[in-house]
Amino acid sequence: MRERTWPLETLKKYLVIPSVSAQGTGIKEACRFLKTLFTSLGLTAKVIDCGGNPICYAELIVNKKLPTILFYNHYDVQPPEPLEKWISPPFKPTVRGGKLFARGSSDNKGNLIARIAAVKSFLDTCPTVRPDEPFGRGHPRQNDSVGLAVRREGEKPPVNVKFVVDGEEEIGSPTLPRFISKYREMIKADMCIWESGGRDEKDNPDLALGCKGICHAELVARGAKDDLHSSKGVIVKNPAWRLIWALNSLKDSNENILIDGFYNRVRKPGSLDRKTIAKFMFYEKEKKKEWGINSFLAGLTGLKLKERFFYEPALNIDGLTSGYQGKGHKTVLPKQASAKIDFRLVPDMTPKDVLNRLRKHLDRYGFSDIEIHDFRGYPPARTPLTSPYVNIISKAQERVYKKPVMVEPLFAASGPMYLFTPLMPCFSLGVGYSGSSIHAPNENIRLTDYWMGIECIKEIMNELAMPAGR
Repeated sequence: MRERTWPLETLKKYLVIPSVSAQGTGIKEACRFLKTLFTSLGLTAKVIDCGGNPICYAELIVNKKLPTILFYNHYDVQPPEPLEKWISPPFKPTVRGGKLFARGSSDNKGNLIARIAAVKSFLDTCPTVRPDEPFGRGHPRQNDSVGLAVRREGEKPPVNVKFVVDGEEEIGSPTLPRFISKYREMIKADMCIWESGGRDEKDNPDLALGCKGICHAELVARGAKDDLHSSKGVIVKNPAWRLIWALNSLKDSNENILIDGFYNRVRKPGSLDRKTIAKFMFYEKEKKKEWGINSFLAGLTGLKLKERFFYEPALNIDGLTSGYQGKGHKTVLPKQASAKIDFRLVPDMTPKDVLNRLRKHLDRYGFSDIEIHDFRGYPPARTPLTSPYVNIISKAQERVYKKPVMVEPLFAASGPMYLFTPLMPCFSLGVGYSGSSIHAPNENIRLTDYWMGIECIKEIMNELAMPAGR
């Protein structure tokens, strides 16, 4: 069990840091922790400021002739509220029933430390090899028949590794584009392993090849300059009603989004897409039980349900605010009403196009008075299902988990993957599971998944270095 001490204790130390980007806490501490951790293992590490929360970058270049894996992760986490729902404090890592509970355990600190631990395992057991040592004929890593590096037991990591650790993923990664633009050459790699993933309800490992885009905004309706007595509502506009009517114009009761031209850019799934999701196990009964629902939207089931989940855009209301919200009643005509909304985008949609269509829709249907604030987002991203790395990674996963891999052409959630896919193929997998409760109270990972996640990254590194994987 000694080999498990470092990964678990290191993760616990990392989870103690309350690095909540939305609240601006723990940012410097997290950067300091990561830089110290990387350098202690012999990686070259730096903290790079691009105008927002810094990005932590680290690399280990064993030999430039070897393949390179880039790991994208983030050190920021979601706010822990509501605190009263946590069984143990969110930033006091606690093991119960074979699970580690803490904010960020699954999203995303557990994944990062698992990947670092995989790299460390090679460094701990391997003799020193000079970085960039040339592979001449007769070198133990040289396969004379094909001229490619091959794996040997007792060596340094069989591939080069790079880490990009974002500090703003949970708030939309607003400064990451500047980092990518400035350091494109530095982060070059053959492939990227994205931040998160895990195992499904039947413990099958998943492998996602992309993610939906997102754009979110706040719609605001205004009335009188101050709250008024509700008796004035017979002659004074109520912004809450204005907002409700505006929202009602955006979507019908059959869940169709009514914004003119909204679906024009939606790319339809191809035959390979349909074959892939036909094999994907979407455990409807288990999901309905876990989520406490009786049915899915529009009564969908089977292949149509999966097609909607992976390939269709969405419009969601995240929150509504207006008037008195306290205990009891207060007869008030509110001066303002607001709604936070988000759109999930699929290829080939863009946030800019959605914003333009939203504004035109509101104006056209008599809601020019509804303001749009804080509109932000990024487009979707996809790695082709035909990428050779799909087979390389899934083979490694199957060896570790002894289960079939569930390939997801497009992850239903969002992330800034669009910045990386023009540079390299991206694949999402990780140490979470269906009950990890990410973004919710009592976030957790199972320790068995954590250990297996470390082994999986090691297997991927070895598989990538093999001539067949090149």
